[in-house]
Amino acid sequence: MAAYFTADTHFWHKNILKFTERPYKTVEEMTNDMINKWNSQVNNNDIIYHLGDLCLGNYDQTVEVLKQLKGKIILIKGNHDFSKHYKKINEMGLLHEYHEVGITLKHNKQQMWLSHYPMEIGLRPRKWSVSGHIHQNESSLDNQINVGVDSPHFKHKPFGELITMDELYDVMMERSPSIEERYMNQKLNQKDG
Repeated sequence: MAAYFTADTHFWHKNILKFTERPYKTVEEMTNDMINKWNSQVNNNDIIYHLGDLCLGNYDQTVEVLKQLKGKIILIKGNHDFSKHYKKINEMGLLHEYHEVGITLKHNKQQMWLSHYPMEIGLRPRKWSVSGHIHQNESSLDNQINVGVDSPHFKHKPFGELITMDELYDVMMERSPSIEERYMNQKLNQKDG
């Protein structure tokens, strides 16, 4: 069983093609390609943490997308996700879990707050805000990681591929020395002051 992360897929959202630099000419091409990429990575027992803004189509289009996606989807509500739709969809068994705000997750001594919006959790080693919402924009803090499909952190991947736990962990390990150094300096300055 593997774990994957994504956000801001915006299936069936025509205007997202204007707002971001997605490599598609039509919303149909985008939706179909992203479903195919998802299913080429995921097995039915894998867990996918989707951090909001899954589909901007109507209710029926959303249900149809979810029927096609493999894996156990844990959806955290985004600002474009309608609670009443996803509560119904969750009752249908198309989601593994549905959360209105967020959840916490631990992996290799790293604690993650998974939410749609980036959180400012303070400068602490091994503590991470993992989110979407900001699309192609950089996260403003080192311990915020944008896992959305438009994220600049993962531009090296083919567009629409999900982010693996190992890839997310690699970003954490790359950023950890700087965070730990700044944290220790902060502590020393507090003692001296």
